[in-house]
Amino acid sequence: MKKIFTMAVALLMFAGNAKALEYESEQGFTWQAFAGMNTTKITGIDYNAKIGGVFGVKLDYMLPKAHGTYITAGLDWTMKGAKDDGVAAGESGAIYQGTDKFKLNYMEIPVRLGYRYNFSHELGVYGEVGPYFAMGIRGKHKFKADADGADARSSEWSYNAFKKSTVKPNFQRWDAGVGFRVGAEYNQHYNLTVGCDWGITDMWRDKYRDAIYDASGDDMDKIHNFNLTIAFGYRF
Repeated sequence: MKKIFTMAVALLMFAGNAKALEYESEQGFTWQAFAGMNTTKITGIDYNAKIGGVFGVKLDYMLPKAHGTYITAGLDWTMKGAKDDGVAAGESGAIYQGTDKFKLNYMEIPVRLGYRYNFSHELGVYGEVGPYFAMGIRGKHKFKADADGADARSSEWSYNAFKKSTVKPNFQRWDAGVGFRVGAEYNQHYNLTVGCDWGITDMWRDKYRDAIYDASGDDMDKIHNFNLTIAFGYRF
């Protein structure tokens, strides 16, 4: 009886493993295009989160004989930043109430290690974790007044937030951090992904930080990008 029970358990385990192998993804390369939405924030300054967009492509390589483990790399256009409702001085020197925004757009390269589990040929889930590297392409610090006509035009201003300056807040072009993604795939094509990224690079430029210290004696807090993402993709 004991031998029969042992053989039955072994057969069940073998059947379960065979079923899992039946649903494993094919080895080799696939690629995916995606688009979605960011909710971003700059930590270390008292600004609120800002909504942005993200879109790009990624290449996945399913490792041979790794039972669902893969590596992935991509190229993303991602819109980050922060905003605040506050006051600022216009060109005339008058103080206006308005919205202050940092709009920071990056080309980003994520590199992650992932694991995928398929429940069936139609449905699978996956998780990925790893670093990202980014270069700022377009950056703008903009204030828009809550005013009309000439008052609004005289109080609004903007400038390149990646351009070096010792008098205006400005950021480094290069950023890096770590992040993760979890998602589900239907019919081996349609993907829904949710993820989070934490920047580890201090975004203030050294010259601006030094200028503030020389003028006030205050050492500025380090600031970093933080980002939540939801995206829809299609695997080819």
